[in-house]
Amino acid sequence: MPTSAPTSDPATPSSSTSESSAAPSSSSAAPTTTTTTTTTTTPKATGGPARPPAPPVGAPGAGTVPAPGSVGFRGDAAALKVIDGPGNAPAGTKWNAGQLQVVANELVLDGVSVKGGITFQGGGTLTIRNSIVEGNRSSQSAVLGLKGHLDISDSTLRWKAGDTPGNTWGNGAVHGDSTMTLRRNDISGTPDGIQNGPGRSLIEQNWIHDLARIGSYPNNTHNDGIQSYGGPDLIIRNNRIDIEGPDGVAYDGTHQNGAVFVQPGGGGASNLQVVGNFLAGGGYIMRLEGPISGAVVTDNKFGPTTGGWGEVLVEKNVGITAWSNNVADSGKAVNKPS
Repeated sequence: MPTSAPTSDPATPSSSTSESSAAPSSSSAAPTTTTTTTTTTTPKATGGPARPPAPPVGAPGAGTVPAPGSVGFRGDAAALKVIDGPGNAPAGTKWNAGQLQVVANELVLDGVSVKGGITFQGGGTLTIRNSIVEGNRSSQSAVLGLKGHLDISDSTLRWKAGDTPGNTWGNGAVHGDSTMTLRRNDISGTPDGIQNGPGRSLIEQNWIHDLARIGSYPNNTHNDGIQSYGGPDLIIRNNRIDIEGPDGVAYDGTHQNGAVFVQPGGGGASNLQVVGNFLAGGGYIMRLEGPISGAVVTDNKFGPTTGGWGEVLVEKNVGITAWSNNVADSGKAVNKPS
């Protein structure tokens, strides 16, 4: 086993398994389909996502943390193709009770506004670019991946205004057992930002903010910017993850758990990278539970700990290969926990 996480993007196999999500899997694969804003259907190469397109003009530079409002869909929302019912559901999908179910094995959605969550049931790759997706109570997430791979970039993933999530929900805007490549997205409005089941994923230059803090103890949300259930080769890099309350309080005594929370199942986690992020909010801003091996935690800036207990909680059976240049809001070093 490598002693540190890979420096390149993780592999994106066509399917994955995990015990972390209760969502069922689907064993059947629909015909290969590609859908764009013109709803064309053409063959698509298998074996994972194609080389990503160049970042849009004005996107944050490589290796930098995005400023608020600098990522996600930033064009004219009125120009997007609206998907809000069976009459305009693209080929390879079906509209079902307020959500878009993707049954195609491969699908590209580029320049769309989906007025309901998306559930991906294919075993290949769902690609979403330059789009807006709004989750609701019918879907419980903006994008739910049951298997396969999610490749989402330059998109806004949020909860439908006025449709409040349940007070005991833990769903992420992006959620499930799919492996994931998530770049430069604006994510908000759900109890968690991202929930990742299998590892083998890249989460880079996203802005996660304004999560839904709902309910009172003991029936309340437990908000995490990113929650991982383990697996190998998860890379969390150059993100802005801010789950503070509107008053700038890291922990209000009830809701915020952690900006990054890694809670592996029985299989553990290996080669985790948490590198170059801005992290704010939570009783502890970052929580790492075991078993974890080969973790790399470097170059992160932490926000204030007002109302909480500290920047980092590392529990037993967590192996950290590299820890350096992690800085508190005060400017002092955040030392490696003993």
